[in-house]
Formats: sequence, structure tokens, C-alpha cells
Amino acid sequence: MELAPTAGLNIAQSLFLNGAFQGVPLCSGMGRCGLCKIRFEASPPEPRREELQKLTVAEIESGWRLSCLHQATGGTIFLPQPERVVPRVTNKFSNNLPEGLALAVDLGTTGLHWAFTLCGTPLKSGQELNPQIGLGSEVMSRLAFAAKPEQRKILSELVTSRIKTLIAETGQIKELVISGNPSMTSILAQDDVRGLSSAPYSLPDGGGKKVNLDEDLPEAYIPPHLAPFVGADITSGIVALNFSKTGIQPPYLFADLGTNGEFVLCLSEDEYIVSSVPMGPALEGVGMSNGRTAGPGAISAFTLTPLGLSPSVIKTEESGQKQKPGITGTGYLSLCAILLKSGVLTSEGLFSSGSTPFAAKLANRLTEINGTPVLDLGHEGLTLPASDVEEILKVKAAFNLAMSALLSEAGLAPSDLNELVLGGAMGQHVNINDLVATGFIPAGIAVITRAAGNTSLEGAKILTHNQEARDFAASLPGRSRVLELAGSDDFGRKYLERMIFKYVY
Repeated sequence: MELAPTAGLNIAQSLFLNGAFQGVPLCSGMGRCGLCKIRFEASPPEPRREELQKLTVAEIESGWRLSCLHQATGGTIFLPQPERVVPRVTNKFSNNLPEGLALAVDLGTTGLHWAFTLCGTPLKSGQELNPQIGLGSEVMSRLAFAAKPEQRKILSELVTSRIKTLIAETGQIKELVISGNPSMTSILAQDDVRGLSSAPYSLPDGGGKKVNLDEDLPEAYIPPHLAPFVGADITSGIVALNFSKTGIQPPYLFADLGTNGEFVLCLSEDEYIVSSVPMGPALEGVGMSNGRTAGPGAISAFTLTPLGLSPSVIKTEESGQKQKPGITGTGYLSLCAILLKSGVLTSEGLFSSGSTPFAAKLANRLTEINGTPVLDLGHEGLTLPASDVEEILKVKAAFNLAMSALLSEAGLAPSDLNELVLGGAMGQHVNINDLVATGFIPAGIAVITRAAGNTSLEGAKILTHNQEARDFAASLPGRSRVLELAGSDDFGRKYLERMIFKYVY
């Protein structure tokens, strides 16, 4: 294949836009996942610091580089088959499709989840990577790519094209609801996103209305946004919690944990405090050395046995080409929890010698690769480098800071909550005890903490047919106030205080 170099794009982006890396969970410019490796056939560029840590000396000398770290200029490269591909997961149903279908979509920064429904009842659903993933793995890098209108159009069309394909494969729909954070929905609508790209942040559009995304799609209802980084996905989540059969009673804390952490503290039916913190894509399995998004074949948990670490793999119903295994975000949490309990990992996130014979045997698998401490997990070549532990610690610190700040703002202790509800990437497979062990939450509230799954999609399904739910959603911005975290004077200090595997009040 011959490609013309594109000004302003790195090699990985140019390759992605020409069909490479489809379904690959790229870190998109961070130089961490290593999944965009290419080999220069001649005159390779000088290796970057990230490459010296990620690639072996032999690979560097042979011309291997990470394509996300180098600009797309002239040259000849070799592009290998991707090591990890996230499969599309779709359930099946009869070809005798009823009329009056609706389509609910949760457009996440990392993932795309969808469900065809009839009066709110799902008939067919699926999940896959957001087709934009190769152009920025987290919110700010995606917004940076979307700064130019022509590039914003590319991002929008990647999603609308996929939605049109889903509809063509399934049947015509009469209603379309798309839930997502303000950045994703604004890019989708091709709005000017400068207000989300730098402080003081502002919403390009408040949502809560139908928008025309494409002439071949019905108008899409996007639920209201509550703040520049607390969006329609959170509104949908609150709808899901309040319109479920069991309901929910204030005070409760709702945390949607994806690439961006969005939090809502509900004090009463008329008072909500909302906040957000950047968390990065680690909990979605992106950007980690062996990361994978949750899906068939991925490792979602570990246990420690006399023979070593034993992985739990998400079941798959269909056989296919065997690929390199990967670990989900909740799998990394499970792994860190085991290592902390066994003394192979300290509360500061450093590797140690272990506190039991089993643990000591595991600690003996510690080695060093390119100057970085690495734990060999003893399963199909999987490893845990210290840099991955640091990424989990960063997520923990951000979560801990948001939770403690919201409770402090309301004058509440964690024990005053009726419920802590987890949605997003963490809300599907997480073990609550792992959250306690890693310091995300204090031990005393484990009993009132529940993982609620994809609340954004659940709420979007309700909003496809329930006018009362839409009226409730429309009222939420007027009942909410924003607690700014990232811009506060002591944000950095408080964040660093929480860079420890222990809950800090």
C-alpha cells in the first residue's frame, strides 16, 4: 500500500485513517500500549524515550518504532498484524423483526454500546471499540484532533457510518437516542469544541434536544448535559437509577468511571452536586501494557493459588483466531488487590518480596526490562510493569479525590450514604472487595456499594420511549450545581496525597 504523508498527523493516525488498527485498543500517542509497532525498512528516526522503555535493544536496532510517536513523513515501513484486537460482541435474535424499533447508543470515549429496543425492551445489543479510538484514546487528545472542522467531520462520520451500518443490518428505526459525555456528543454533532478544550470550560451545547447528524439517520435525541465534563451519559445514568424497579433513595453517590470520571452526589430529589476528574483509559483496558477492553477472551480477574496466579477469562461463545490475551481494567484491579494483600506490592505501589510462601514464590518472578521493574504473571507471556501499577494508582487517586471532595462539600461522611453506585467501565465486572483493597473506597461502605453496569445505555433505552423520563432528564440541569476540582488551588496536593493504595478521607 502506498500512502501520501498527511501534514499534522503521526504515522499511526495516517495508518488508522487508511484502514489499519481496526478494533485495536490503541493508547493513541502515549507510547504505552506498544500496539502500533512498525519497522522502518531504512533510515529509522531516532528512538524516543518511550520507545527505549517499551522496545528491546534488538528491536530498536532493527528499525522498530512506535508509529504514534513519529510524524507521517516519507519512508517505507513494515506493518505487522496487530497483536490484540477487540472483537465486536453482538447477541442474535430472529430475522422476523417487529416494526417500531428504537436504537439506544452509549457513545463512550473508548467503547460503543448499543441496543435495539421495542418499547424499551432490548431485542438485540452489542458492544465494540469506539471507531474513533485511533485518533485519541482519551478526551483531551480526541478534542485536540477535533479542533479542525475537517477533522471533526472525520470523527463524526466514523460514528455515524457505524450507526448506519447497524441499522441497515437490523431494520429501520423510529427513534434514536445517543448518550455520551459532552466531548463525544459535541464532536458527533460537529459542534465547535474549543470551549471544552481549554479553561474556562464551557458547553458547546446543553443537549436535551434532537439533532440532525446525517441525512440518512433519524434525528437523534441527546439527553441534557449537567456540566462541561458531566454529560448526557450521567443524565441517562440518573434516569436509569430513578426509573428502575427498585429505585434509589438519597443521599447517594453515583460514579461513572470511564476515561473521564463523572460523579453525582444526590442529596435530595431537588439537589445534586456534580463533578468530574480526568482518569485516563486504564480502567477500560486501554494504554496498559497488556490491556484489553471487557469482552470475550479478556482476563477480568485473578486468584492466587499454590501454582501461582490463575486468571478468570470472560467466556466466549464463538471460536475464532486465537490472539494474544489481555487484561481488562477490573482485571488489573484484581491483580493489584492480590499483590497488595500478599505483600508483593506495597501501598506506595512498589514491588516487594511477599509476606507468605506463595507470595514469595510469585515475587521471585520479578525481573527488569529496559530498566523498568516487571512482574512475570506466569500466563502466556503476560507481565505487570511498574508503569502499569502507576497508571492504576493515578486512577485511584482521581477517584478518591472526587469522592472525598464531594462528601466534604456536603458535610457528609461515607457512612451517611445510602448507596454508592458504580457505572461505566468499572460497573460491569468489578469486585467490590478489590476496590476496598486498593483504596478506592473505605471498607465501611463496601456493603452499600454496588456495580450497576452500563447505566448510560440503560437510561438511553428508557429515554427511547418514556416521555416522563425525558421530562425528568430535562429538569436535572436546574437541580444541579458543579463542584470544580481540577481548577482548585490545592488539587495537585490533594491528588498526590491520594497516590497510595489506601483510601484518604
